[in-house]
Amino acid sequence: SVITITFILSHSLGDNPVAAWLGRAAGLHPELAKAYAEKYHLNDPIHVQYYYYVVNLLEGNFGYSPSRGFLPVSQVIAQTLPYTIQIASLAFVISVGLGVVLGLVSARFSKTPIDGGISSFYLAGYSSPPFFIALLLLIGFSLFLNVLPSGGAYDPNLTKPSWITGLPILDGLIQGNFAYFISAMQHMILPSTALALVTFGIVTRVLRSSLLEVMQMNYIRTARAKGVDENTVFYKHGFRNAMIPVVTLSSILVTWLITGTIFVENVFSYPGMGQYVVAALSGQDYPGILATTLVFAVVIVTANLIADILYAVVDPQIRLG
Repeated sequence: SVITITFILSHSLGDNPVAAWLGRAAGLHPELAKAYAEKYHLNDPIHVQYYYYVVNLLEGNFGYSPSRGFLPVSQVIAQTLPYTIQIASLAFVISVGLGVVLGLVSARFSKTPIDGGISSFYLAGYSSPPFFIALLLLIGFSLFLNVLPSGGAYDPNLTKPSWITGLPILDGLIQGNFAYFISAMQHMILPSTALALVTFGIVTRVLRSSLLEVMQMNYIRTARAKGVDENTVFYKHGFRNAMIPVVTLSSILVTWLITGTIFVENVFSYPGMGQYVVAALSGQDYPGILATTLVFAVVIVTANLIADILYAVVDPQIRLG
């Protein structure tokens, strides 16, 4: 269904994709435009185009990307997806880590100035679009303080590590290319932080509410009646059960982070799939639009599956049948 809907919508973006692909060459060389239209079945009815696309997709052929010089789309995704995974993974760690810590503190000091300050902080981030946070970080840490790079994925003067895991930063660490690893990490901090500052607030809010609810349950009162230390009651008995909604939320968090890379990567000129999506949309790159949408859908479904599995880890009473 994702493929079908995206296919129809992408073919509604413009009237003449050949002109968008070839630029002025489409008008100067009509025979070339005709050849491209025939090769990609652009003159056929949309259901015929869809048939050829699905057949090629089943064969592992995503087509060729006009916005990337007609490179195979699979090659472009192989080049860009690892960078998106890098910043989204670091953003997830920052978002969950910061959200959990502030959620614990907010619940522990509920209805105090500390709680109010934390609420103001996460509401400011949650209500801001990713590109706005990214621009603030870019201006503050790159232009004024000049402590972090303003764009790119690594220092171009360094040698990129050879392929092992597919993630350049991890490959650099495995191969002992620490100069590349440090440079890549420095380039990841700002885009990942921009994503995390937009999303951590929902983790803080959900964990705080869940903890306050759990702390009113009967087994918590029983533990207190037995003389168990309040910190033990809060962190050992209350925290684990309060984390179940956060695990549920983690799959949604991945969705927000993945979609947020489209904005953040373009602000920081980070060569990930988010930047490729914008280029594909601007150039009416149908194969690129369809392939990136499919990849995003697979990532989101996988995240939901992992979240379902983690339910049993967080709460042993839950059994996956």
